[in-house]
Amino acid sequence: MNARRRRSRGGPPPREVPGYLEAGRAGTLPVAPEQPPGLLAGPTALTLFHRFVALAVGGLVLIFALVVLVEELGASESLRSMVFLGTGLGYLVSLLFTLPIVGRRSVTELQHGYTTLVLEFGGFWFGEGPLTRSGDMRAAWDYRGTWHLHHRDGRTLRAPDRGIDPPGLYPSPNSPGRRELWTGATWLGHFAD
Repeated sequence: MNARRRRSRGGPPPREVPGYLEAGRAGTLPVAPEQPPGLLAGPTALTLFHRFVALAVGGLVLIFALVVLVEELGASESLRSMVFLGTGLGYLVSLLFTLPIVGRRSVTELQHGYTTLVLEFGGFWFGEGPLTRSGDMRAAWDYRGTWHLHHRDGRTLRAPDRGIDPPGLYPSPNSPGRRELWTGATWLGHFAD
């Protein structure tokens, strides 16, 4: 998926965007099937999210352990600073590269009519979605329009509400001719194609 990053500007629900009916006829809209779909092969979005959280927590523990170790070894202030800055930068870069993997898998699941990962708010790509005054990315998510399946065995945790557009890629109100990620509540500003 080739994505161009741009801030969300809100907008109408997917059914009100020009091109919605054509995308439906072409079969490119996310649609919750009548019966729960099977899990796609490979790790689920929730499994990848768990790995991301483990990386985030493990990285903090590693940074703390390295700083303590370097200090215990009697390293100079400049060496301690370099170790802290180097590991901290590596940590941040690894998080920025790992979270989009979760996002791509989540979008793939949504396009197949289900999700294993349910978020209240947030995003997967740096620089996308609405911001709060503090600068936090706080895009709301609403998964009621799609199947929620258990990430290990695919059993149904919640059936979709058929009156709600499921989250996924739809014709964009912000960039005509392109598909944009709808969270079920807002346009995220993440484009595909």
